[in-house]
Amino acid sequence: MVLNSLRRPLCILAAALVALPMLVAPMSPASADGSKEDKIAEREEVDRQLEDLRIELSDVSEDLSETYLALAETELLIPQAQEDLEEAQRELEAAREEDRIIGERLAAAQAEEERLSGEVEEGQEEVDTSSEELASVALNAYKGGGVPNPSTVYIGNASPQDAVDRSMNYRLTMASQGTRLDTLRMDQAVTENSAERLVAVREEIDQLKIDSEKAVERTEKAEREASEAKQALDALYETQKTQREALEAKKAKYEGDVSTLETRSSTLDTEIQELARQERERAEREAREREARERQQRQQNQQQSTGGGGSSSGSSSSSSGWVHPVNARLNSNFGWRVHPIYGTRKLHAGVDFPAAGGTPVGAAHSGRVIARTYNSGAGNKIILSHGIINGHLVTTSYHHLQGYALPVGAQVSAGTTVGYVGTTGSSTGYHLHFEVHEDGNAVNPANYI
Repeated sequence: MVLNSLRRPLCILAAALVALPMLVAPMSPASADGSKEDKIAEREEVDRQLEDLRIELSDVSEDLSETYLALAETELLIPQAQEDLEEAQRELEAAREEDRIIGERLAAAQAEEERLSGEVEEGQEEVDTSSEELASVALNAYKGGGVPNPSTVYIGNASPQDAVDRSMNYRLTMASQGTRLDTLRMDQAVTENSAERLVAVREEIDQLKIDSEKAVERTEKAEREASEAKQALDALYETQKTQREALEAKKAKYEGDVSTLETRSSTLDTEIQELARQERERAEREAREREARERQQRQQNQQQSTGGGGSSSGSSSSSSGWVHPVNARLNSNFGWRVHPIYGTRKLHAGVDFPAAGGTPVGAAHSGRVIARTYNSGAGNKIILSHGIINGHLVTTSYHHLQGYALPVGAQVSAGTTVGYVGTTGSSTGYHLHFEVHEDGNAVNPANYI
């Protein structure tokens, strides 16, 4: 029972020490790699959002757009900085808790060491005393002054009672010495066991001291990281404040841009409408000429009595065969949206495809090049006619091109390169702005591509 009671605290302590590394183990390499990949993915997402914003600011002066983008980047980074700070604070709390637990275990182990040391000393004293007594008895027996031979107990006695008394004393003496020997053996076993446990506890104390030093180092590192994360977040907030003030000042400086943008948008619509009107007239004229030729051919066939012939419109009558002009993600849909800086509501008349400068731009459908123009808004722009589709003259336009690949009048098939992605005109980043018009009115390109 004594042995078990001594072993139980040590077993509990040892089990706790085994469990500790699992609770406070450093991040595994796989987890660390995962965290690094997460950081890279988060940065890529921020860059994508900035790229989208940059395209939305195509109609804004470079000075104002760069100020806005700088503020947007700061605000996109703040949530991650807040998360980093919270993570650093959680790590600091965990490190401090680890340090506290190890401190308590070290104190418990040291108390156990002190108790076992006393137990070993007391046991050793008892063993030494018993050993001395037994050694004295053995020595006396060796010299002849020890326990008499049993045969002499009854020989030469003055009376039978004296013999009985001597016999009883002999048995009692032998029993006492046997008990003392058993006690000595037990004391020696207990003392040796306590000594072994004492060695184990001292080894545990040495390991706990090492763990304690590591816990202190981890806590100090966590405190530094938490402090750095707090400073980084505070710096972002301060930068955000400064950038907001700069943006407000520049908005006032460029406040006339809003009306200029609206005028430019109307001008661009008028340009497309005029081209569409001319193209429709041309298409209708060609259709009439084609119909006349076909009518004449039918008359000739009838005169020759060879039967009637079929007719062909010569233009596309369905929306099949459409393709994306570039192999890139679509980042800005068609429709009304609020301007990120001015807060005005404006129609985004097409869709945007962020792509590297020089990327080939293909015709979205078969047709003909009807115009190559340049203006301060669209930059280099090429316009294709795709004929009458479902009763509408359908045209497509490709903006901000780096350069053209075909001249006006060239016939194209779907996918034929007509130009190259650029950032000309009111553009703050490489991308293709793509529009589809029916009779000169902008429609959602999603209806076609």
